[in-house]
Amino acid sequence: MYNVGTIHKVTTVCGGCHNMCPMIVEVKDNQVIHVSGVPGDTRTGGALCSKGLASAQIVHDPRRLLQPVKRVGPRGSGKFKQISWDEALKEIAEKMLAAREEAGPHSVAFIRGQAAGWGFPWDMLQRLTHVFGTEPGMGGSECFVPRAVAEALTYGGMPNYMDYENTDLMIFWGNQPAFSGAPILRKIFDARDRGAKLVVIDPLCFHLAVQADQFYQVEPGTDLAMMLGMLYEITESGLWDKEFVDKFTNDPGLVQLRAHLHGDNKLGIAFTPEWAEGICGIKASAIRALADQYATTKRAFIQPGHGLEGRMNVTHTNRALAILRLVTGHLDGPGCEVFTLPSPPRNPAFFMEDKVIKDYVRKEPVVMFAVPPYNPPEVTYPFQFMGQGMLPTPDVLRQMQEGKTRVAFVQGGNPLLMLPQPKVTREAFDKVDFLVVADPYMSETAQFADIVLPAATYLERTEPEWFKYHYWESKVFLRQKAVQIGEAWPDSKIIIELGRALGFTDAFPSEDVTWYIDELFKPSGITYEKLVQNPKGIEFAPIVYRKYQQEGFMLPGGKAQIWSDILAGAGFDGLPIWEDSSESLRSKPELAKDYPFIVFTGRAGPMYVHCQRRTIPWLRELQPEPLVMINPQKAAELGIVDGDLTVVESRRGKISLRAELNRAIQPNWLYVPGGWSDANYNELGIESDIDPVSSQANYMMCLGRIQKV
Repeated sequence: MYNVGTIHKVTTVCGGCHNMCPMIVEVKDNQVIHVSGVPGDTRTGGALCSKGLASAQIVHDPRRLLQPVKRVGPRGSGKFKQISWDEALKEIAEKMLAAREEAGPHSVAFIRGQAAGWGFPWDMLQRLTHVFGTEPGMGGSECFVPRAVAEALTYGGMPNYMDYENTDLMIFWGNQPAFSGAPILRKIFDARDRGAKLVVIDPLCFHLAVQADQFYQVEPGTDLAMMLGMLYEITESGLWDKEFVDKFTNDPGLVQLRAHLHGDNKLGIAFTPEWAEGICGIKASAIRALADQYATTKRAFIQPGHGLEGRMNVTHTNRALAILRLVTGHLDGPGCEVFTLPSPPRNPAFFMEDKVIKDYVRKEPVVMFAVPPYNPPEVTYPFQFMGQGMLPTPDVLRQMQEGKTRVAFVQGGNPLLMLPQPKVTREAFDKVDFLVVADPYMSETAQFADIVLPAATYLERTEPEWFKYHYWESKVFLRQKAVQIGEAWPDSKIIIELGRALGFTDAFPSEDVTWYIDELFKPSGITYEKLVQNPKGIEFAPIVYRKYQQEGFMLPGGKAQIWSDILAGAGFDGLPIWEDSSESLRSKPELAKDYPFIVFTGRAGPMYVHCQRRTIPWLRELQPEPLVMINPQKAAELGIVDGDLTVVESRRGKISLRAELNRAIQPNWLYVPGGWSDANYNELGIESDIDPVSSQANYMMCLGRIQKV
């Protein structure tokens, strides 16, 4: 296709995370020799983060798996032999079909992780699972979907566009864009240069927090208390948007909410700022001041993040945040959080839900996720399934533990490392008769598999992209293949060829991925050829403010639900109420005597996503080893100096890692970044305490202790 020795440029999209930054890749003789951002791009300004800049090392990593392998030793022994793709697909298909024949389609688990992507590859997996007669599972209980569910229950969707260009106040709550969306920092600082105020609420005073106009160091897991205190102040001071609330919500006059906040709730507690101070550690005066500032700044938004998840109170927390937006009228207006069409309109027939529900026909095009209109029989967390059409993680693990899963297919995920309490997860997977993993590496889960399929990196794939988180632009881009490395296949090609091996040639009539792109986008008129011709993307929805004035909200009666009739009807609290993390100094005071530290986790930095990229030299240079962040004052009391090897322990396990002394953290807290196989926070975390609405485990914080080795 190209002359040997010549350099050619490919305009594509980075896949290092969900932000999907446009990039230019220079290739010579099937080698990536240089990558750069796209100058003038409206989101990034041509910037790439460390992950994107390391793309050449990622695609050419010598540690990658480049051909299918089959286990030849005992499970978990790491002994494999090379086989062909034909051999691998034939055996996988035979095992899956036999399991379906003997025990039904739900005896085969299709498990999805973050690395394979939640756009086009996810749609392809749903197409395959529906034809097979089941649904994909896992991956959604841990991140994003619990927040999306809480917001959908409040106003029927999730506003995904933060209006940086027009805002006067930006509040980042449990969100660290320096780690999860570095190129978008320019939007934040451009807004501040224009005069907008920057507020950060986080347990750690680092990165964006040290640049903020105002910083609030909230105790991990207590954001809900601070939100309830803010709601009390706004409603008590009469700062709420009466016109918006009375006309567009189901609680005119805030009769129910105000009574609830004043103590008419099952706890009998008035959620005053003074009450909140005793829990979250933020002074009542500061809570009142922030509440007043937010309520009286007409053009303001709150950008939440994963820091509000991973605890028992995730639904209450994110419902409270959504209600803060509602009572102040900060929803879908200029300078606020704006609803936009989250994806191009997609062909409802593409998802083949009629293969699961006979004669079912979805009439409207799909935007965001295709959620089937039923609750699968094995699902005990229907609200989580409602969020993405994905079987909740606890239900998938339970099916395994009960011996009901004969075959499991894991794509783009590493659950044996990334789920809380890996030993428990491993025991569940060990009860599966046949395990297949598609991954670029021999991960911890791949080492446990019967067959491992080599997955391509993002520079080896052709597929459309539209899922962008930090600055959601309503454009669809084309990720274009730049190189071919070994026998690695894109995740979508793996799905196509597996579907064909299973005999589903009606659903997978072509081996050419472009056929599926055209089929998926039929309602929008977008085609593969048009995407090729428009490397800067194709816009599919303009920004329109206050759509609720004409359309209402996508909830019963067309009104936003401050009091959730849906949750109350299912036996849950209709309004957010205080609930502590399952292990805190308050909820487990006896345990705290032996484990006096709050130990919490999050990303290791902008160079890694979950457990990915630690084999990449440029990125590993930036963060060579796992560290535990500890306050210098507390470290001195314990005789710990910077760089000392320590043991951090919970009642469930312990890990060894070096100390990083840092004043960014409070004295009785410890921060252990996640994703490290050699110091895995999940050995400490909690897998058994689960939010009954979202199915999310209380896995991001617990009680622990530290000692110098």
